[in-house]
Amino acid sequence: MFSVILNLYDPTRWQRQMTYACLIAIRRFTDMPYELIVVDNEPITDIMKDDPYDKIKIDKLIVNEKNQTVYKSYNQGSEIASDDSNCLIFMHNDVFVVERTLNRLNDFIQNGYDVAHPIPVALTREEVLGTYEGKGEVGWRDTGCMAINKEAFLRIGRWDQRYHMQGEREMYDRINEAGLKEIVRTDALITHMCAINNYSKDEKLYQKEMKEDNERLNK
Repeated sequence: MFSVILNLYDPTRWQRQMTYACLIAIRRFTDMPYELIVVDNEPITDIMKDDPYDKIKIDKLIVNEKNQTVYKSYNQGSEIASDDSNCLIFMHNDVFVVERTLNRLNDFIQNGYDVAHPIPVALTREEVLGTYEGKGEVGWRDTGCMAINKEAFLRIGRWDQRYHMQGEREMYDRINEAGLKEIVRTDALITHMCAINNYSKDEKLYQKEMKEDNERLNK
């Protein structure tokens, strides 16, 4: 048994097709048993009321009245994960899985790893070539998706909710400092539309949040 915790970014109004595709891929390509936990930050009930959202079975849903950070949402999801789930898989809604991606990540946790990351499928020919040559600008861990043993996650202190966009980097530092057993290059494939959720943000707000995150990371 494992828990998939999906955060729906703010804003999601124009991204509903992407969110649907993400959810459908999870349901189509993931074998049971697992639970799907969705944390929504611009309530589905308001912005998607005319869409057949309820046709996708969501096991547990948290609807925040106002937008929370990605990492606050992740923590909310982890708090309602089933007691018999010992693997938490955190995902953004701009991540698309393929056949048994999430099952493979869970397998690594069940076989003794504390943390497991998928491999992002390159989006362009240049990225493909860069991948082959080991020149990818984005680290293998920057995938918008991570599996972690629940006990290890609680032991190192959950996500730091103060971050806007760089919380993964801070989490990686704590994973390293704690000496957790981690596997980065796996056979679990995803497509990650990296940072697409931030494109609709006001430029000044985006720069302000990035500045705050970078200052906090570099303290």
